[in-house]
Amino acid sequence: MRGHGRIQRRPGLTRTGWALAALLATAACAKGGDAAKSATADSTAAGSAGAAGGGAVPVIAIIRAADWIGSEWSEDALKVGLQESDLEQGHDYEFKVSSAQGDLATLPSLIDAAMDAKVKVIVTLQDETLQAAVQRVKTLPIVFNILSDPFAAGAGTTDSNHLANITGVYSPGFGDPEQAKRIELIKRVVPKVKKVGILFTPAEPLSVSLKSKMTETAKKAGLGVEAVPINSVSEGTEAATALIGKKVDAIEIYGNAAHGAFESIIQVARDHKVPVFSPSPFEILKGATAAFYPDFQLGGVEAGKMIGRILKGESPAKIPFYRLETTKEQVSQSAPAGK
Repeated sequence: MRGHGRIQRRPGLTRTGWALAALLATAACAKGGDAAKSATADSTAAGSAGAAGGGAVPVIAIIRAADWIGSEWSEDALKVGLQESDLEQGHDYEFKVSSAQGDLATLPSLIDAAMDAKVKVIVTLQDETLQAAVQRVKTLPIVFNILSDPFAAGAGTTDSNHLANITGVYSPGFGDPEQAKRIELIKRVVPKVKKVGILFTPAEPLSVSLKSKMTETAKKAGLGVEAVPINSVSEGTEAATALIGKKVDAIEIYGNAAHGAFESIIQVARDHKVPVFSPSPFEILKGATAAFYPDFQLGGVEAGKMIGRILKGESPAKIPFYRLETTKEQVSQSAPAGK
């Protein structure tokens, strides 16, 4: 951490810093998958350089279960929180990013690699990453973000009673524990909806749980439900085609495989004029009709502040989990209309 010579922060820097980060993230999303891969490669190279410099710059390992449209945004949000902690990238910390790219069996090796590299903090993105980290990391600080249920992963029993090396930000049901608000959004955007289709990943407990809750809520609202599994990114077209064949009027997607296959899913949906709904605002940029989601901006900043506190010497044991309850929704003006 820098001592002398730091430029003093001016009033409004928080808002300015976030606006810039959001702008960069949105621009990167608009460029598509290649931009995301480039951003990840740059961050990884910088982190490796920091570690190679004798450990002078603390390295923060960011581990994702899968890539998704706009995934580099999570780094931007964390940077804002670190900035709020008066920490400067390249001098006080560096990021090293890795991703299982939807192959959850590789998560343990990514976590082991971070520990072997003697990073200062591991940031776990998505529920599956935290679950793997809980099983393998016993002392190294962990900060989780962009996930629904840290308790199911074994990280703790309450926000204040948790494993001594773990803290982070979560949003139950990704802002909608019973998936009722998502059903309300679908009915509002597609007034004639009679049957909702769901793409989900059977190997991911969270995906299965959200699918079950949406099914129950949709039936209570008088809607039919059809669910089709998608087990890998390569199954996007096949799974979407199978779901369209069940005559659904709208599609909701859950799970890393579905989000990783979003572009192939949206192409099938467009061809059949079936609107796709998502818990990710970034998929609006690629053709989703609407999204309902937690305030990921706020959550990322809070996670970044937690990392800052840990880098300054505070134990994660003293930092309660942050339950993110603020939600947002976005409806695309250019998305194809539902049936």
